[in-house]
Amino acid sequence: MGCSAIEVTLDSKEPLQILQKLRTSLPDSVLLGVGTVLDREQIEDCAKAGATFALSPVFPDGMIEDCRVNNMLAIPGVSNISELKIAQKSGAEIVKLFPSTEWSLEQLDGIDIPWMPVGGVDHDSIWSWLESGAWCVGMGTNLCGSDLSLEANDVKHWAEDEAQRARDIFMELQRRQMVT
Repeated sequence: MGCSAIEVTLDSKEPLQILQKLRTSLPDSVLLGVGTVLDREQIEDCAKAGATFALSPVFPDGMIEDCRVNNMLAIPGVSNISELKIAQKSGAEIVKLFPSTEWSLEQLDGIDIPWMPVGGVDHDSIWSWLESGAWCVGMGTNLCGSDLSLEANDVKHWAEDEAQRARDIFMELQRRQMVT
């Protein structure tokens, strides 16, 4: 078990170049996508750079339609049940619960669309989200440390101080998968 999907946020420095480099460096089995999609005009360029999915903290008008035209999976952000139902009626195949801190597991009873909590998922909540049916979780700063850059000091800091956190989570995921 390894990382099978990677999101490059559009608020990163040179995100489309990063996406292109990842696409040429990684096997096709690794899904690449973009995050922080705030408007539909960004979608076509992301698809050309190699993205196969697009996440948004909100639900931009036209996102689902434009993603479909560009053979991408749209993952709109929803902050409450009403927005979730609107996204589902609009054709969303999966939704991003953002921020996850605004959601309770009880709100998701009876929801028949895959969902992923993002924003605020931490070491204490990751397992309850996954055990309650999350399709996946957003592995943000609380789980795997700060953003990486190409600066030598950033890479060294992450490798020394934060990589073990992410590794521990992946190892526990693997262990739990073997048990079930």
